[in-house]
Amino acid sequence: MSILDSLTLTSTAKRIDTSPVGTARRKLLDALGLQIEAATATIKGEVFIRRVGRWVDVNGTKERRDVPVRFRPWWWKDEAGTIHLHIHYGNRPLELKPGKAAITVGAMDNLLPTLEQIKLAVAAGELDKAMTEAVARRQRVLKKPVTTAKAGKPAQ
Repeated sequence: MSILDSLTLTSTAKRIDTSPVGTARRKLLDALGLQIEAATATIKGEVFIRRVGRWVDVNGTKERRDVPVRFRPWWWKDEAGTIHLHIHYGNRPLELKPGKAAITVGAMDNLLPTLEQIKLAVAAGELDKAMTEAVARRQRVLKKPVTTAKAGKPAQ
């Protein structure tokens, strides 16, 4: 008897949601993971430095090195000492409910549980509508007016 005969084989393949909503959800989950790492380091009193692999020129040869890059936390402290949190998609905060984009966390100890709850909400698809609106808003901004070939003026 061969080793493969002792295994249970199926025709199932790994499925990844490649729809625009699935891609947006994965990007937001990755960003939330990074925010959770930063919040954990901040609570421990450590400095969080985000590092990314980049190709850099060293004495005429290119080497892949981890270099520090800018990191922007999504939380801030107001004058009263209360922690607030924005959920960003790209570089803009998501509007979670009409007219409301910030979450009041309270103390710094509540930040990690709040981020974990948001991560569960994103995985469950509760922020899909807000993400699709943010993507649509970005596409409207990036659209250029259609020009006519002869006059070079915007079409009316």
